[in-house]
Amino acid sequence: MGTMIIRMRALAEAPPRVWIAVGGFLGPATQPHIRRGLYDRAMAGAREFFLDLRELHCDGGVARGDVRALFPDHPGARFHLVGAADRIRDCVGSDPRFTVHTRLESAWNAWSQDP
Repeated sequence: MGTMIIRMRALAEAPPRVWIAVGGFLGPATQPHIRRGLYDRAMAGAREFFLDLRELHCDGGVARGDVRALFPDHPGARFHLVGAADRIRDCVGSDPRFTVHTRLESAWNAWSQDP
C-alpha cells in the first residue's frame, strides 16, 4: 500500500464559520488527521463548517461509524458538505446537522447569508 495523503486548507473564516477544502484519500490512515483538524476548529469556536469535499476520495474500507466520527458532536455544530462522495452522503443520512450541497453555488449562497 502506498502513502495516503490528505490535505485540509482553510479557504475562508468568518467566525463562527469556516470554509475548508479537503482533498486526498479518506481511509484508516487519514481519518485521524481529518477528525483532529475538525475537532481542533470546533474547540477554537467554529460551529458552522463548510467542507468542500470535491477532491476527497473514499477508500473502500471506510466504515459508516468511522465517517460519522469525523464530525465533532458539539452543540450547535452544523456541516455543509460540498460535493461529498456517495459513501459520505449515505453515512450522514438524514442527520439534521448536515446539509449536502451538490453544487458549489448552493453552498456559497448559504455562506453568504447572515449566520
